[in-house]
Amino acid sequence: MRTALQLEVGVVRFGVLRSATLALAATVWAVLAAWWWVHPAPAPAWVDAVAALGMLGAAAAVLPWRSARPFVLRRDAHQWQLSFMDGARTAPAAGQLHVALDLGAWLLLRFIPDAAERGASWLAVQRRGLEPQWHALRCAIYAPPPKPPQAGATVDG
Repeated sequence: MRTALQLEVGVVRFGVLRSATLALAATVWAVLAAWWWVHPAPAPAWVDAVAALGMLGAAAAVLPWRSARPFVLRRDAHQWQLSFMDGARTAPAAGQLHVALDLGAWLLLRFIPDAAERGASWLAVQRRGLEPQWHALRCAIYAPPPKPPQAGATVDG
């Protein structure tokens, strides 16, 4: 009989997320600046508006750079739990965890709480800082959920 995975991981480092966000915003700004440099002739107003919105969007993309909050992911025998460490650790929310993007040493996860009043959370997890627990975390994420015991089944002990 296979036992359910139990794991608790605290995530406090977000270097890869912050670097990627800054690189993406800098690339957008550089492309728009190069485009304006190459096209010195007056552009239609709608083109300027689209370019300005692109620059504002790139600036807004940097906002989550500082708002990445440390969190704790826990997997017990039946479900995932998420709690944020904002000063004092918040009460854990139970829910489902889905992999949105797996780059080997970096994961983008989506936590969907069971409670309808809370919205889904996007979680960036990097290997750096979690080296001893990284393999166990990936195993827990990709492991199938345990099957509930069938009625009338006996447990061998």
